[in-house]
Amino acid sequence: MPKKDKIIEPIHANPDEVAASIVNPKNDLKKADTSMMDDIPVAVAKGFMNIGGVKIACAVLADETRLISDRGVSAAIGTKRPGSHWERARKADPGAVILPPYISADNLKPFIPKDLEYILTNPIHYRVTDSGAKGNGLLATAFPKVLNVWAKAYEAGALKPQQEHIGKQAQALCEGLDEVAIIALIDEATGYQEKRRQDELQQILSAYVLPEHRPYLRSVPLEFFKELYRVYGWQWSSDNRGPRYAGKLLRKLIYEKLPKPVLPELDKLNPSKGVNYQRERKHFQNLSLEVGVPHFQGQLSGVMALLRASPSANPKAFERLFRRAYGDQLELDLDEEI
Repeated sequence: MPKKDKIIEPIHANPDEVAASIVNPKNDLKKADTSMMDDIPVAVAKGFMNIGGVKIACAVLADETRLISDRGVSAAIGTKRPGSHWERARKADPGAVILPPYISADNLKPFIPKDLEYILTNPIHYRVTDSGAKGNGLLATAFPKVLNVWAKAYEAGALKPQQEHIGKQAQALCEGLDEVAIIALIDEATGYQEKRRQDELQQILSAYVLPEHRPYLRSVPLEFFKELYRVYGWQWSSDNRGPRYAGKLLRKLIYEKLPKPVLPELDKLNPSKGVNYQRERKHFQNLSLEVGVPHFQGQLSGVMALLRASPSANPKAFERLFRRAYGDQLELDLDEEI
């Protein structure tokens, strides 16, 4: 009989691991392959929140999924902790509906909605650190639903005497602990609230502000200043910088109407110097062409329309229009200049 060609199976390992296995035959390439395929997410923020006097481990993943550890859920409501036997049972019969121990009692099943059953039978695997052990987490927004199962069973008189204390605890925790509240508690406990705020600020700054300045091109037309001078009753001349109020008004009317973090960042990149508080360049030279400049020009056009609609030498009339359009008071600080 002809010999069958041997099929060479592909090796799922990088060159260094292959080389190491040649030098050291005991090196297990299959192990390397497993580690490469381990796509279990790692928490970007973690901590402990206090619910009902119990410290509960919680975490936030990179996709902003909030989790409560399975052990934390058990601790919060006073049930037995999920053990390795539960995980083994799930793996042994993947198609079976095997609920975690904190909600697996038969007398609870009539109170478990189908959407919650699906969540409970599909725990989220995650790691607290890159090298940490794998753990199971409950979707945080499902935690109030778990409490609600116990609370409803308690109210229906379906619990056994030894379970009633858990029902009472769940009922107490249900009050004021909805999906929004649990997310807020986790964000505060893990520090993710501040991290998210910083990320959002950075996204705004990246969109609006350039780290380097562009060459000077006039972005504020002379017509704007002529209208400003007319409304405020100042005398205009092409070689006259005019009152310092003009620079203050530009800051108040235009730059302060950009998203809040933009002006402080512009001030940092282009600080005022010396006794006259002069800046090396104009702030708009650091605005991005894609987002920053169009928003700046849109704000400029809106204020220009209000100036044109205002009578000459009557700043009070203009300020009333401005307040009606933008809803705040004009207060000038004469110590800064754009």
